[in-house]
Amino acid sequence: MAQTSTAASRTLSGVEVLALALGVFLAVVLGGWSSVIVAGMVGLLLGFAAQPASAGVRRNVVSGLLFGVAVALSAAFHNNVIVQLPGQEQVPAAANSAPAYLAAVAMTWLPAVGVVWMRAQQSSWLRVYGPLAVVLLLAVAFPFYTELTGLSILWTSVIIVALIYAMQAMGLNIVAGYAGMLDLGYVAFFAIGAYVAGLLMSPHLIPERSAQWSFWIVIWVGAAVAAFFGVLLGAPVIPLRGDYLAIVTLGFGEIIPIVFKNLEAIRIYEPISEIIAAVSGDPSRANCLVGCETPFNFTNGVLGINPISRPVLFGYEFQTGQYLPWYYLILALVLVTMFFINRLRHSRIGRAWVAVREDELAAAAMGVPVIRTRLAAFLVGAMFSGFAGVFYGSYVSFISPDAFDFSISVIVLCMVILGGSGNLIGVVIGALVIKIADLLLLDRLQAVLSGLFRVTIFQWNQDPGLERFFESLFNMTQYKLLLFGLILVVMMLARPRGLLPENIVTYSTKEG
Repeated sequence: MAQTSTAASRTLSGVEVLALALGVFLAVVLGGWSSVIVAGMVGLLLGFAAQPASAGVRRNVVSGLLFGVAVALSAAFHNNVIVQLPGQEQVPAAANSAPAYLAAVAMTWLPAVGVVWMRAQQSSWLRVYGPLAVVLLLAVAFPFYTELTGLSILWTSVIIVALIYAMQAMGLNIVAGYAGMLDLGYVAFFAIGAYVAGLLMSPHLIPERSAQWSFWIVIWVGAAVAAFFGVLLGAPVIPLRGDYLAIVTLGFGEIIPIVFKNLEAIRIYEPISEIIAAVSGDPSRANCLVGCETPFNFTNGVLGINPISRPVLFGYEFQTGQYLPWYYLILALVLVTMFFINRLRHSRIGRAWVAVREDELAAAAMGVPVIRTRLAAFLVGAMFSGFAGVFYGSYVSFISPDAFDFSISVIVLCMVILGGSGNLIGVVIGALVIKIADLLLLDRLQAVLSGLFRVTIFQWNQDPGLERFFESLFNMTQYKLLLFGLILVVMMLARPRGLLPENIVTYSTKEG
């Protein structure tokens, strides 16, 4: 038994293997100052995944150091070898120095050890709020680091989009993670929130209107409208289970963008007079109510709505390209979302969600109102997607139906599965990993592969057509959905409960 436990302690766990592979791969492809950011992500993942006990602290003291060295060596390989390939971005000399590599090691080791040490303490305050304080400190310092190293445009814009998706993923986590209902049409509520922002914060409906609604009001209106449609969808599908529920929600997610695409020429007639006109064959007898002379353009169809006004805070108006205010705003919204959902999870309704997910029949026998509980999950989950939609509409200042296709629902579901269904921190990590891979890693990987081909295959090739064929064949951006599919397959085989599984609380009783 002792030999077995010793051998087990010497091997890497599943999440450690994934963290190491992720850190090494990102450091090799990105390199430069980005390796310090990658190191921080690996350290946080190790800190939250380790066993919250003295054994976990001792283990992370060693693994955090080894993983930090691995990330630093991978970054050095990029900075000295890959950067020599054609078409690569130059790495600053300061990023290819001993202090930079030591910073990568420290940024892996400190969160890995500090977070698990706090989680292992007896004090409930330190155990719960200590790790969150570490995450908050790193999140607040992140944009200053990117500004200092010149990575702001590259990284901050990507993280803003990732946090928008993280807010969606946390909402879907309520439906799929807590309540156990597979929703494949979650993008519909995101689109509803974005269109509420477009209709109320732009001159589209009333061109002569000089001032639009305030962002701080619209974000609540968008959440309320999305929650209303969440109830509207949830009410008829509550009796459905499993695949049947997934198919119905998938249909709803496909319908909403099509509706927005076609609400560009609306003419409404009084129904009774329209029936009389149809029976008599005299169209003039139908009483027109809306769009009589010119059809009413509600959503502007495929052309979308533009421009959408920006938030104004204490007289300061947010602007395109100024990422710092947007970053802190979405960070604040994500923190509020996490706090609210965490309180819900530990409330009566949260325990009811988990009870219904685990055994609906037993939950009903214990007095849990199953219908209302499932309906509440749809409502709250849709509300947070509406929040994210309003922010997205204001951030990009343009929305169109093509921006809300089915792939967004798949991506958000991948975030929940990758991070860990039912774990808020895990869902956020899953969102960051997937969007960094989508918006940043694939383009850099394409540049690396292109440079590698130019010094190998293309060096002896004289046919430009064949060169273009290979470049298009290995264009990594077109394999985005394939990458997400592979992530799902690998996670289902290696870590079916995600990187950070939901915490399992056990209750014990003593007799006498």
